[in-house]
Amino acid sequence: MKLTTIKINNAKFFAYHGDLEHEKVFGNQFEVDIEMICDLTELKETDKLTKTVNYLTVYNLVKEIFGKEKFNLVETANIKVCEAIMSNFVLVQKVIVKIRKPNAPLGIIDSVEVINELSRN
Repeated sequence: MKLTTIKINNAKFFAYHGDLEHEKVFGNQFEVDIEMICDLTELKETDKLTKTVNYLTVYNLVKEIFGKEKFNLVETANIKVCEAIMSNFVLVQKVIVKIRKPNAPLGIIDSVEVINELSRN
């Protein structure tokens, strides 16, 4: 089986995730990287979108999760995204999701990042 990697880099979403009350009220910017290891054996030379993972659909799924739900923890949001990708896209054999919170209330930092990996095997 030949595997193909499809990545979405630095997608930005505004959401109300966080454990502190002001994060729930005022929200925050989040940055998301998604790496999907896919079995595209059926793609061969068909050049058809239906034989691959439509990354626009993946993006919209993540956007929906960030827009509809409020999580206390970035870790929980990350796991939710991983599980949603794996359950909605059968061609994805493994997914690695990185979520960054640039304005985490810690002091002077670039960001806090949570990384999760989920695979079918």
